[in-house]
Amino acid sequence: MRVKGLIFLVVLVFLCTALGNSYVRYLVKPGDKLFNIIRDYNIRISTVLDFNCIDDPRCLESGQAIYIPVRDGFFYDVQDGDSPEYIAKLFFALVEDIMSANRLSYSSKIYTGQRLFIPLEIVSVCSNMNISTQYSWPVYGKISSEFGWRKDPFTGASTFHSGMDIAVQEGAPVFAARDGTVIEAADNGGYGLNIIILHADGSKARYAHLSHISVYSGQRVARGELIGRVGETGRATGPHLHFEIVDSKNQCKDPRSYLSSSQYMYVRKESGSLGLGGK
Repeated sequence: MRVKGLIFLVVLVFLCTALGNSYVRYLVKPGDKLFNIIRDYNIRISTVLDFNCIDDPRCLESGQAIYIPVRDGFFYDVQDGDSPEYIAKLFFALVEDIMSANRLSYSSKIYTGQRLFIPLEIVSVCSNMNISTQYSWPVYGKISSEFGWRKDPFTGASTFHSGMDIAVQEGAPVFAARDGTVIEAADNGGYGLNIIILHADGSKARYAHLSHISVYSGQRVARGELIGRVGETGRATGPHLHFEIVDSKNQCKDPRSYLSSSQYMYVRKESGSLGLGGK
């Protein structure tokens, strides 16, 4: 029976690809576990979580529809003012790889609402790691609020800001800044939808105000792995990522001390070439 099921799956994937569809629809059966479902598709769990609203991959409801990309990777809906070059920077990818994956030429025009596919293998190839700290930028954007004392955007009072805010449009991908284990992936009051990752040295990183979470508590993630999407949930005045680092003694630290210069968020890895930011 399993062989017949695999044959059917191969045929279904072939038909979906031939018809131009980029995903298959799977209806959950009693006893199904997401980990077992995706095994037959050779897709990572974070890819499926990014494309679906699944609170806990361990608990699925019978009859629930799950959409599974035919190929491992992520989708991005073009927003007003986007360019292929800018989208490449959001995914820390090479623009030529994104164009090729979507069968676009350099004369092609992209339009608002167009859905682009970003293959997994081209993601994070242009992220820039700080060699001394093993951290890379979690998102490509503009720093809108630094770590430390500031005027509260809601009350106007002087308050301590425990992290760094990086402004970017809603739906932009967020990546793990360092290897670790997810210890929280849920709504957390003023932080909104947030993720906390525990690192091997006992330090932690928080990613807050997300619009979507693409990991689950207990999951091991690698630096540069997509973990969620930018939003403005919780106590936020606009779409941005609140990025916070706490050391093993539970002391908040300035993320700037752990990251490379903001001028080098995005760096092309080709020999003799250096690609820098800017929309």
